[in-house]
Amino acid sequence: MSDFPALENFLSAYFHQDWRSEHDTADAVAAYFVDSEDDEQVAEVRADLARLSAQGLDEVALANRLRALGSEYDPSLDGQTWQGWLETLRERFA
Repeated sequence: MSDFPALENFLSAYFHQDWRSEHDTADAVAAYFVDSEDDEQVAEVRADLARLSAQGLDEVALANRLRALGSEYDPSLDGQTWQGWLETLRERFA
């Protein structure tokens, strides 16, 4: 079982391999998640994001961890860091 079950569910369900065919941007995916899920689920993902961020992983380790949790999105292709993307998601889910 994952240490970050809500985050894993979010990443694998919303940032799957075909996410670009459903949404134009990663921000649109996050907005859709917030609009589609209940407040408790959004809060659980936000808490998982905070716990993952607190681990202080470097960019390579964080990228590997998020990919292992199901993310097919690479924020570096959009000029962001992995840590920056996590912070953007946490703010979006606040």
